[in-house]
Amino acid sequence: MPESESVFSENPLTFREWHAAVLGGSVGAVAGYLPTIGYPGAAVTLAGLVVGVAFGVKRLGSVAGRTVRKEPWYALAALVVVGAAVRLLLPVFA
Repeated sequence: MPESESVFSENPLTFREWHAAVLGGSVGAVAGYLPTIGYPGAAVTLAGLVVGVAFGVKRLGSVAGRTVRKEPWYALAALVVVGAAVRLLLPVFA
């Protein structure tokens, strides 16, 4: 099996997978928070943009756009998990 470009020596994730998960999680956190302050449309637009880039509907010329397009499941899974966690935990801590 060829050597992977893992982030840490014992971490099975490659740099691209890790980067896609961080990008998706960051957007998920913001998209999960926006409806609580009165911007549900912005949250849907932001999450929709990431989904569109992940599925190849929208192309961005940035490194982040290429990363999400090449590792869509890491970005989308992190988007959903972190977004749901923010929505569920924010009322508890507010």
